[in-house]
Amino acid sequence: MARLSASGESAIARLAGWVAGLRADDFPPRAFEQAKLVLLDTIGCGLATLDDESARAVLATLASFGDKPQCTVLGQPRKMSAPNAVLANGTLVRVLDLNDYVVGADPQSGARGGHPSDNIPVALAAAELAGASGRELLAAILIGYEIYGRGKALMSADSPWDGISISGLAAPAMAGRLLGLDAEKLAHAIALGAARAPTPVAVREGAISAAKSIANALIAQSGMQAALLAAAGVTGPLDLFEAEHGLKTVFAHVPHSAAEILDAPLPAEHFISRVAIKAYPCFAGGQSAVAAALSLHRLVGGDIDSLASIRATFADLPIVRRQLADPGRIAPASREAADHSLQFLIAVTLIDGTFGLAQFAGERWNDAKVRMLMARLETTVDADLAQRAGSAYPCALDATGRDGRRHAVEILAPPGFSPGGLDAQTVLEKFARLMADRMSAAARERIVDAIMMLDKVKTCEHLMRALAPRAPPATALH
Repeated sequence: MARLSASGESAIARLAGWVAGLRADDFPPRAFEQAKLVLLDTIGCGLATLDDESARAVLATLASFGDKPQCTVLGQPRKMSAPNAVLANGTLVRVLDLNDYVVGADPQSGARGGHPSDNIPVALAAAELAGASGRELLAAILIGYEIYGRGKALMSADSPWDGISISGLAAPAMAGRLLGLDAEKLAHAIALGAARAPTPVAVREGAISAAKSIANALIAQSGMQAALLAAAGVTGPLDLFEAEHGLKTVFAHVPHSAAEILDAPLPAEHFISRVAIKAYPCFAGGQSAVAAALSLHRLVGGDIDSLASIRATFADLPIVRRQLADPGRIAPASREAADHSLQFLIAVTLIDGTFGLAQFAGERWNDAKVRMLMARLETTVDADLAQRAGSAYPCALDATGRDGRRHAVEILAPPGFSPGGLDAQTVLEKFARLMADRMSAAARERIVDAIMMLDKVKTCEHLMRALAPRAPPATALH
């Protein structure tokens, strides 16, 4: 028999009540400013992806459906249905591995990592579909981040389930709130979405495939569909957390009850303040490694061949040990595996003296020189380094030249890491850098201005117009 919470309500029902009861004014102005920054960063990541092969394949597939044009797709002249726009934008946002990441371990469960901005496409689509205000769009983003943080508190640090499973709760909650669902229908939306969301960690281990880039987008798409179905009266399994064969194995770290965590009052420090901006297109654990390799390259004047040995030291954490031992990362065979390979990231950066999207061109992970340097790289972990770095993923490089000279570099926190909350200048500079060759300065400014004014506008229409080029005129029939 399913066990409900002390109040007699299921955890999902209590989460829905919490979401429905929140007001935008419950969040302070600083939280809204942070939401604007993650929104701008996320949109920049999506617009920078339009040339990616996997992204083009997803966009082409969805475009071939010819469905009802409801919601804007980043950089595309034609709209798609709300669920398909979520899948399209979710793919674009994630493909380059450039969107924000959660810093540190959850204080309750020890679970690490994650990209709450993966679900911002849900908020964009639902806000456009519902004609919601910019302030409500930002509030939905903040709620999505809070739910993501609560989901992390419920997942074990060594869980076989990937953190994107949490999006099964966050995505339908964000969509349902923006669509104006009452608490009862919102609960069914969350239940429908959560029932389809559990995803194994295998999506980002071993021979990493394109599924890494679209896994959350598929969950988010289902979350949008779930909200629309619930709005029409379709019900879901509200006892997913309590049922014997429900989500207990996915959300296994429950010190008290899932309901108490999911509907807890808003904390003084909002979860959005726990994310960092990526400077480089690779996984969070590689940000300091790239920064360290850039520093070492400069130290030796780019003469990597003069080095007799190179040792890379990382934080002694279970997740780092798994990464270093993963055969798929030691010898990456795909773009997705390469941007998760500490060995590749360090080697290619040391050789090139720079790191960006160009370092993946021509399947550089198969380049003989890169492979030789990867093989020479000694890797180890250190508990003291982990302690000194705090919540960041540090990296220290220690190299010895053939002349006996030692070169040492230590990066405790990478660029974009800002414990006090996101830095506006960092986000603005990254957006300008990503868009420099993709749109005019005027087009960039329109997007920035539209986002920065969101909390003052009645609809998101101005932002949507800025995100998509004008559709070409229809061909006249003769």
